[in-house]
Amino acid sequence: MDVMTAIDGRMSVRGFSGKPVAREKIERVLNAAVMAPSASNQQPWHFIVVTGAPLERLAGTLLDACRERGKHYDPSRGKSIPPLYMERTKGLLKGMRPYLDSMNVKAVPFLEEGSCRFYGAPVLIVVAMDRAHPSSKLVDIGCAVENLALAAHAEGLGTCIIALVLMFEHLICEHLAIADEMQVVLTVALGYPDSGVPVNVFRAPKELLSSVTKWVGFE
Repeated sequence: MDVMTAIDGRMSVRGFSGKPVAREKIERVLNAAVMAPSASNQQPWHFIVVTGAPLERLAGTLLDACRERGKHYDPSRGKSIPPLYMERTKGLLKGMRPYLDSMNVKAVPFLEEGSCRFYGAPVLIVVAMDRAHPSSKLVDIGCAVENLALAAHAEGLGTCIIALVLMFEHLICEHLAIADEMQVVLTVALGYPDSGVPVNVFRAPKELLSSVTKWVGFE
């Protein structure tokens, strides 16, 4: 699969089959991640790969914490970023709603609780970096995670990049014995997509290039 085909075909998966993922496939995906560019070649990424009983215990703990928290994410209440970006989030929820209706589930609980249990994925990749790094290194992490997602798609796997669980970073670190000096940046659910889950058909809308690009010096 060429890179443009992978970019065009990759999408977020929010329902995974129970089929296990061979370690060799996971290693190929991670090898793609570590080939990502990074400023001064510092390669700030660290990966913790979790499956089986440890993943089940972590997901159970996060789900309990989410339910106990009692607060739901509402993009209409966002005040920390310009409304334009919150409107895109609301557009995501609106587009997803018909698929979730067919599953008889509500969008916010599905996304919150689904994130906490990693949508049933058999593999979780926790992406971390040393807290000593400046925030600019998050760009490097993003490059690595994009490589990971594209490689997974090329391997016939699906991914969902999940940040919502970062509100429970302390629980993730506790369960996985992640050192205090490490910051959890993202989590990635990995596995084979379940074609029987309607929401897996949904693709998030993207803005037109013309609306996010300024050309300088071109005629």
